[in-house]
Amino acid sequence: MKKEKNVFLTTLSETKNKLDVNYYMCESPTGASICTTGISIAEAGIKYMLSQYDIDEIVMIGTSNVVPAMEERVISLSDLAASGNGSIDTSDEFMFVTYRIMEFIDQLDFEIIDIGESVPENRQVELGALIEDFKSGNARGLSNLEFFSKLTSDEAFENRFVEDLLNNLSPEEKRWVKHQVYHQMDSFYKMHINNREKPVVIRFVSIPSESTLSIDTINLIVRRTFDDAQSDINLYMDVQGMGLVDGNTLISTFLLMNNRTNYSCNVCGLINSSLPYGKFFGKVSNMIKHYEIQKLITGIDLFLNYGKVSMLKSLENFFKADAADADRLFYGMDCVDEGITLCNVDLIECGINIIRNTIRNPRTRAEDRSIYMQITLNAIISDFGQLLQGDELSIPELLKWSLRKDFFQQTLTIIESKVPTDMVRRGIYYYARSEEDIRTLMKEFNYLYWNESSKMRWAFGDIEYYFIKSYGRSFLDFRQKPDAVARDFARLKIDALHGRTDNILPAYSELGNDDMLFELLLGYYRIGNLRNQINHAEVDEPNLDADELVKRKDSRDELRVELKKFINLYSSACKKTPVTDKPVFLPSGRMKAYARRHQLQPLVEGSDLTVKNTYTCSFNGKEVHITLSLFKPEPDIDVEE
Repeated sequence: MKKEKNVFLTTLSETKNKLDVNYYMCESPTGASICTTGISIAEAGIKYMLSQYDIDEIVMIGTSNVVPAMEERVISLSDLAASGNGSIDTSDEFMFVTYRIMEFIDQLDFEIIDIGESVPENRQVELGALIEDFKSGNARGLSNLEFFSKLTSDEAFENRFVEDLLNNLSPEEKRWVKHQVYHQMDSFYKMHINNREKPVVIRFVSIPSESTLSIDTINLIVRRTFDDAQSDINLYMDVQGMGLVDGNTLISTFLLMNNRTNYSCNVCGLINSSLPYGKFFGKVSNMIKHYEIQKLITGIDLFLNYGKVSMLKSLENFFKADAADADRLFYGMDCVDEGITLCNVDLIECGINIIRNTIRNPRTRAEDRSIYMQITLNAIISDFGQLLQGDELSIPELLKWSLRKDFFQQTLTIIESKVPTDMVRRGIYYYARSEEDIRTLMKEFNYLYWNESSKMRWAFGDIEYYFIKSYGRSFLDFRQKPDAVARDFARLKIDALHGRTDNILPAYSELGNDDMLFELLLGYYRIGNLRNQINHAEVDEPNLDADELVKRKDSRDELRVELKKFINLYSSACKKTPVTDKPVFLPSGRMKAYARRHQLQPLVEGSDLTVKNTYTCSFNGKEVHITLSLFKPEPDIDVEE
């Protein structure tokens, strides 16, 4: 099992005044308020993280302005002492922050000594009285914590405090007043090291001086962090000084590197330490909630656009209150995800049905749903649209949805495997109106079944598919181009509607528009040809030239046009075909049972073969024509069950 390391990443900038202490109000992961001091913004963020999490390593990034000569530094805090390690005036920023952190770990408050020495005791008494006078006039009834919190969160209140109390004081007296307000709070509300015994390493990573982080610099930071950690990383980050774009880019790069290294990265904590210009109090904001909301939106987007559900499922804490519906919803989304990956239309269909049923029959009332569940459901309902309507999944709507996502292979598979059955069951083109038609069809299909090679008899497992896709195909002239063959096949099917052919049994249609039906069948057969070309395309990547790339793009564009044309035509045909109960269906099981009882005569040497048949198959992307002599049928086959 790989090791895990908790890494905190922050930025280190130049401190203007190493004696100017600032005070920060922070929010813990539980929502409680806690406070700390910090001469630099980075210091406040580090103290916050050490008080809340077991951090193994602190990675500071900075330029040569912070650490001269672009030096790389690595220090274990267990090797240092908090005092007696040189002058703060001569130490660089890295060492200065390091010793400030050691003071925090050892719970030493040198500030009260330094600030106290700069203000006489009698003046301290007077300043204390001024603070109490301000409280009695402006903050009556507030506890010390509430008073401090109001100063950091209420701008008008802070401005009044500055104007009434601080503006008339010297810099030393201002520092004393601020520290006194902080010092009066109970120690319980101040930060303390979370795990004093855990060794912590501080590392400095030098980067070029730049106003925004370049891609090269971001890659350097990520690579160095992974290489130095040599373990799976739980990443915590302070985005202070980075800006929104830099921070998000850095986070995204860490996540992308999961697939490029032997180690993984999980973003566990995100804060933003800030001290607005001219303010005496700063904040450390817990940004992980905002980040996870963004992650939620990204996860929804990944599912809606690409069918990927893993990121949404990683946010299980968001959906704890909605477990009854969330479990079913994610199961359906998993089916869609796996179905798209495996190009398994049945799985996609199953997943969408589960999602539809979850939305239409919720176990939790809408008013009791969490905001996260509501956002997810609203996005799915908006994107899936008509797919979620009705009691059964609409194949035309499924095709529109699949093509809109650019799932070309899945769209082709839906057309190939689902449209024939859907056409027959809708009455667009079907084979039987009565039991007499069924008995005649069984006799015909039985003859074809036993004269088919054993490897190809699987086609009779779906009677509707076989009827649209293959029945009558053996009578075509395959010496023509594929498009001409498709046209002849579509014409043959139309002729069967009107008894104009003796080769195949009569067919029926409730569409009432032969031209539309011809175009629909022709589109289906053309797409079958295109699908064969795509599935059997030869690939010779090293020798690709510009002409070949253009040719491939043209093929994709042609495929998109054909798919869009067919889907629109099929959708129109479905709308124009009235709902009818005329089609009578032949179950595949009934056909197989009949075939077992009515086998054809075996071939006898020297017997007269009265029937020959030709059929085609695909081999390496090319049509191959095979002529077979067929068995004689049994005399007087009984077509009754």
